[in-house]
Amino acid sequence: MNKKKVIISYHNLPPKVMEAFKEKYMYGYSEFISKITKPNNDVIYVVPLDTEDASYMVKIDVKVDSKMTDEDFDKLLFTGLSGSGVKVPSADDMGEDAHGDDEESDSGRIDTDSIADSSVDDD
Repeated sequence: MNKKKVIISYHNLPPKVMEAFKEKYMYGYSEFISKITKPNNDVIYVVPLDTEDASYMVKIDVKVDSKMTDEDFDKLLFTGLSGSGVKVPSADDMGEDAHGDDEESDSGRIDTDSIADSSVDDD
């Protein structure tokens, strides 16, 4: 018996096929996704599903992050993220506490001089 071969969107799966899909991929399907390039060079991502009467390629909506070039990364890194809409606070923006001028900010520091004075002699 020849099974029909069908490419169908996940959102358009009939209820019976949807149940079979959820049963087969109850722990996720990310390891089973395949990339297909259509004749018009559009790319789709599919997950295989075999039933008794058909072999489905279930089309999945996938958002693919574009790879950042080294130049773009350096520009983002060395411009202080100014082009990204994210404000990176400077020490001036943070006020006096950022400079360690008040006594509360010194409470977490370790006094290395007192450690050196309390060393144990092995003589």
